[in-house]
Amino acid sequence: MLLRGLRGTAFLAAKMVAMYASSGDITSASRIFHSTPNPSPLLFNSIIRAFSLYRYSEETLHVYVRMCTLGFRGDYFTYPFVLKSVADLCFVRFGKCTHGLSMKDGLPFDMYVGTSLIDMYVKCGECGDARRLFDEMPVRDVASWNALISGYMRDGAVDLARDLFDEMPLKNIVSWTSMISGYTQNGLASQALELFDEMSKEDSDVKPNWVTIMSVLPACGHSSALERGKKIHDFAQEKGLDSHPSVQTAFVGMYAKCGSLADARWCFDRIKPNLRNLVAWNTMIAAYASHGLGIEAVRTFEQMIQAGVHPDGITFTGLLSGCSHSGLVAIGLRYFDSMSSVYFVEKKHEHYACVVDLLGRAGRLVEAYEIISQMPMQAGASAWGSLLAAGRCHRNLEIAELAAKKLFILEPENSGNYVFSQIVCLLNWHVEEVNHLRVLLKNHRV
Repeated sequence: MLLRGLRGTAFLAAKMVAMYASSGDITSASRIFHSTPNPSPLLFNSIIRAFSLYRYSEETLHVYVRMCTLGFRGDYFTYPFVLKSVADLCFVRFGKCTHGLSMKDGLPFDMYVGTSLIDMYVKCGECGDARRLFDEMPVRDVASWNALISGYMRDGAVDLARDLFDEMPLKNIVSWTSMISGYTQNGLASQALELFDEMSKEDSDVKPNWVTIMSVLPACGHSSALERGKKIHDFAQEKGLDSHPSVQTAFVGMYAKCGSLADARWCFDRIKPNLRNLVAWNTMIAAYASHGLGIEAVRTFEQMIQAGVHPDGITFTGLLSGCSHSGLVAIGLRYFDSMSSVYFVEKKHEHYACVVDLLGRAGRLVEAYEIISQMPMQAGASAWGSLLAAGRCHRNLEIAELAAKKLFILEPENSGNYVFSQIVCLLNWHVEEVNHLRVLLKNHRV
């Protein structure tokens, strides 16, 4: 009855689509749209917005194409959501076509459409196009500056990002946090910490928020700056920025990377039990694993299961790594076998590599090789690398040589594989192969 009534008014249909979308009922919103025989631009904009916000990106673009086919022109309500979906799909050719259509409609220099175009180009890895558009815009808002800064940081163009940041007439919290996060992601811990210190000054116009705290903490972990991390923790507590579960989890990771497991566990225990999500549990398991405390990693895993949190692939990577570094072979193999049968988690390259390492460290090289041979996918460099290391450690030169040859195929540019194989061949008196490897080294200039 309702659908029949909507056929006479696209305006009412648009309102219904917006209502359903606001409640998260995209199925009903889509049904309303498709049941309206003569959709209006308003209705198209409503469903495009709904699909885009809920990341139905392909549907968004299909509806936009239909809109254009019917002769309707996009406006500043249409393009930002279409471009968001283009960015989600990294469909740069579609984005460039959309850019062209927006130019015909006279909209690329609209502040919102222009910023959306810059964001799309940045997320599609086209920072050059983003910068050209940015330079052409007569009016830029802070979001357009931030989008380009994030793009430069993502591409590793740190100096360009800093130059743009310094030129900004007005910086907001996103500007500062993007720079700090970018420095951290590019391994520039000292620059990230310096910028955070500048932002934290009493006379700073923009103060850190909890996202900023999360962005700067990896810098402490990367540089093992435990004291700096503790000062940031004190600052976060003083400003009330440490109550968010994601921040507390970030502190767990920071303390673990800085070698302070006691502080890491204290932060983990401070997270309210009902707010300890999978990321928090995975971080704590990985912390124990990275410090060779396999028993603690196993105990934490079992606590997680008892808490009703379902593991994922990252959980098992940490768990199996912990078992490997602690010599818990039987326990590790049991968890590996239970991944798909008990927890319905798909086994991937990294899990097989962990088991190869687990068996290899225990000297069970034949079984480790059998694991590689039975993998449902082609073994990667991590698995063969683990077998190579095990062969070297246990002086099984036959296994080591086999693994090294496989690594040549997978990583022909890795000089370490050639150098180590020379040693293996010398120990086996394979003089001809040593000479061949030297030729390969010379040809690859490694």
